[in-house]
Amino acid sequence: MKDYMLQEIEEQPKILKKLISEYKETIYEAVTDIVSKYSINKVILTGCGDSYCAALTNEHAFAKSGVDAHTVFPMEFSRYKYKILNYVDEHTLLIPITVSGKTPRVIETVHAAKSRGGHVLSITNNPESAIAQLSDKFLYAKSSNIETLKTASYEGEISSKYVGYEHDVPQTKSYTAVQMTLQLMAMSLQKDPDYSELEQIPTVVKKIINNTAIKSLAIEHVSSRQIYSASGPNYGNALFGEFKMYEFSLPGFSKELEEYCHTSYFVTEKGTSIMFISPEGESLKRVEEISPVLKNTIKADPIVLSNKEPNFDLHTWIDIPFNGKEEFSIIPYGVVAPLYAYWIAKEKGLHVNTFRGGVEQEKYVEGSYHTIRKSNVKKDYSM
Repeated sequence: MKDYMLQEIEEQPKILKKLISEYKETIYEAVTDIVSKYSINKVILTGCGDSYCAALTNEHAFAKSGVDAHTVFPMEFSRYKYKILNYVDEHTLLIPITVSGKTPRVIETVHAAKSRGGHVLSITNNPESAIAQLSDKFLYAKSSNIETLKTASYEGEISSKYVGYEHDVPQTKSYTAVQMTLQLMAMSLQKDPDYSELEQIPTVVKKIINNTAIKSLAIEHVSSRQIYSASGPNYGNALFGEFKMYEFSLPGFSKELEEYCHTSYFVTEKGTSIMFISPEGESLKRVEEISPVLKNTIKADPIVLSNKEPNFDLHTWIDIPFNGKEEFSIIPYGVVAPLYAYWIAKEKGLHVNTFRGGVEQEKYVEGSYHTIRKSNVKKDYSM
């Protein structure tokens, strides 16, 4: 049987192509309707875990489309920032993201935004979920069959209740589907949307998935410390890479590119794998300064993801064949880190068809059910 995580990774080009070809008009109509009706001038993106990463990668796309855009942690918004004077008003659009549609803190943000006169256009993979019902409008990310979201593979009395995903593996296709939905939403804010660059992405993603160098590098660095670093739109992808390592109960770090030099640099050692996510432009220029020092001085192993080969020799380069605008590069660059994490877990002999590599996953899922799904949802925002 094929590993479900790899299967979901390989499904991404098809899902992305379908979203662009069959759903862009629906997204355009939903966005333009709510934006024109309420004269939206501010967008707040929020979500937990992978959804937060997806929001973070798209903040630049929304800003480039002419709105004031912010990415905020759900609890930061629902318990703190909503109170700030004029932070949310009748011209604010909240875009809460929850793939399962059940995440309590994300649901809370809807109540918080509405209490201040804001409007809500959510993204979910479950049209029957609470978030879909509470929002003014919702968009269906379409990465899974709805029926598969109602059961889990866990066997425990409590863990089996943790449903909402097609397969109980570290998620990948749902992440890229949400990213593309957000890209299409940001594009809908433009006067005459040009989808040509987004239409290239499914083909590019397929080429990246088929790049055997990613598997080879993962096997080579299976015992190394793993660090992911990026700036600009792709910082969320670095964070996503860290999260995929955690979901296999493996250590991983992520840092914004400049902050890496000030902090994570000090846990970089001989043989450490540093994956720099750096499209041609400002990020690559900075990596070209940093990477040779790491190789020469620390004897670390920089891995550079870029559409342009860096102008130095002391590195490993993975070609990302996407030459569009940097704000549209997030999906091609985002597929590498989870694929890399998958092959590391596989090489280590972990069970890749479940979380934590199969180590005490029932206990941890049961814990998550209580700490996340059963947590109290704040609904009263009258004060």
